Amino acid sequence: MPPTFAIGDIGVYIILFLAMYFEVFLFISFLKHRPKEKTARRPKYYPSVTIIVPCFNEETTLAGTIESLLAMEYPREKLSIMVVDDGSLDSTLAVANTFSNNPQVEVIHKKNGGKYTALNLGIERSQADIVGCLDADSFVAPDALIESIKRFEEDAQIMAVVPAMKVQSPHNLLELMQAVEYTFGIFYKKMFDNLAAISVLPGPFSLYRREVFAKVGLFRHAHNTEDMEMAWRMHAHHLAIANAHTAVVYTKVPSTIRALLKQRTRWSQGFLDNSKDYRHMYFNARFGNFGLLILPFGLTMFLGSLYVWGYMIWNAISSVVHRALLMWSSQVPMHLPKLSFHFDWFYVDTGLLSSLGILCLCATLAAILIGRRIAGANFGLGSIAAYFTLYGFLAPIWLARAAWASLRSKESVWRENGVH
Repeated sequence: MPPTFAIGDIGVYIILFLAMYFEVFLFISFLKHRPKEKTARRPKYYPSVTIIVPCFNEETTLAGTIESLLAMEYPREKLSIMVVDDGSLDSTLAVANTFSNNPQVEVIHKKNGGKYTALNLGIERSQADIVGCLDADSFVAPDALIESIKRFEEDAQIMAVVPAMKVQSPHNLLELMQAVEYTFGIFYKKMFDNLAAISVLPGPFSLYRREVFAKVGLFRHAHNTEDMEMAWRMHAHHLAIANAHTAVVYTKVPSTIRALLKQRTRWSQGFLDNSKDYRHMYFNARFGNFGLLILPFGLTMFLGSLYVWGYMIWNAISSVVHRALLMWSSQVPMHLPKLSFHFDWFYVDTGLLSSLGILCLCATLAAILIGRRIAGANFGLGSIAAYFTLYGFLAPIWLARAAWASLRSKESVWRENGVH
């Protein structure tokens, strides 16, 4: 048997136990506050709404984004769309200008400065009661705005609302993996809503009451994760964020491993860098569940995932080296093992470590299935298999890259000179 290290095993036990504890905690929250079914009820009052569409080099998707906004079931006189072209180098501005004759659409062109500057320009020009953002590669369901407004209507203390996000028409294995991941996120976002601890206001269709910006200020660069930083800043000012799980938004996702790693490295590094800026919120009861639970758990799982990944690599290398040394010392010639498909329960590892790992996987599967039910997502076992097959290999890579970049204080990059 290869050598094992008790201290290393204990670390994995602790991480798996914490992950299982947190997932069980969320399941209890789900059972206590089950998401409400969508109803045909309409808002009692329709506030004025401006949706800002910041865009840079989005000529292939921008038209579909604007058309989805114009097709929403909302009084036309109450809805305006502000397309802010952030110095695109392709035909994005020309595509936007094809809608300029529509009285609901305003097209603004500015010098490239980044997504947060495009958003801020739109906010400053808007006079609407509700201000929202929609990335130019995302598309809203016809009733998404109404469902979000209904959420605002439930409680005057709600200052921002986030939707349920799904992947737009996934095709290849990587996109199917992300479709399951986003559905998993739908469950988590709803449970974080129950805890009043939503941690991100995503670009696809987050909506804000106008007074939010008067209280906390406009968007910041925020390590290229302005949507995350704004949510944290709102929590720092004790402003409530809610989730409208019946408001559905579809978004394009990376279709190549390179693009996915680049995107997720930016997200993960943004979490670490914003954690430095908001370290005073960690374990601070003044910030409720967000400070006491969500932030510490997020950082623990970030570092814990890297630890488990390193532990598995170390054990694999140790096993190979141990076998090689054993064969060399005994001078026994190496032979390839004979392939056998005989199954015997005797060889199944039923140790505590394996059992905890299986329980965590089962809990993750349950969360995915609940998320699929909450948002009415439609994917099969193939997509779930793609998630469990690929995610475990790819996630540690972007986590390690993000941690290394954050330690080096290297700025993350989304698109060169771009907003998305």
